[in-house]
Amino acid sequence: MTLALATGCSPAPGTPTPERTSTESSAATTTPAEAPSSSSARPREVKLDGARACDLLTAEQLPSLKIDSAGRAVEVAAYEASGCSWTVTGASNRLVPVTKEGIEVWTGGKRTGRPSEIEPIMGFPAITITLPNQEASCDAIVDTAEGQYLLATVTVNPSFEDRFPKPCDGARQLAEAAMQNLLK
Repeated sequence: MTLALATGCSPAPGTPTPERTSTESSAATTTPAEAPSSSSARPREVKLDGARACDLLTAEQLPSLKIDSAGRAVEVAAYEASGCSWTVTGASNRLVPVTKEGIEVWTGGKRTGRPSEIEPIMGFPAITITLPNQEASCDAIVDTAEGQYLLATVTVNPSFEDRFPKPCDGARQLAEAAMQNLLK
């Protein structure tokens, strides 16, 4: 069984939003968070150039993440990047090493979503991104290097909530597993 979620007419997380002009309302669709990252906040830079998303998790890590199949490479046009998707009955997981923009696009409100600062992941500044009308999905974003970040997305079908962690908890676990391998 494959998971399919209806998203209505709202943009998916990561969809760029148009710049506002001074004549537009000051009410934004996102709530910019204080930027949690700077080069001094990272323990070191972990460049994601050339990272193959499906290689960011090991076969040994998959069962603890409730993933029971190999990942499938996907192109993610919104980030101009290649990612990896793991779909299981009731949930989907995705990792995308983003190298064309930094975490500040989220914390500065240039992308759609509600950023929330979270505890660092493996010592690296991190945020979660949610959309008010999509509680079944959450992104965890790890600031790995200047102008780069790791995006981990987990979506859980509401009828399977008892089988998987909450989406933001699952996204964090996914990001932590990938970061362990990036730091080796």
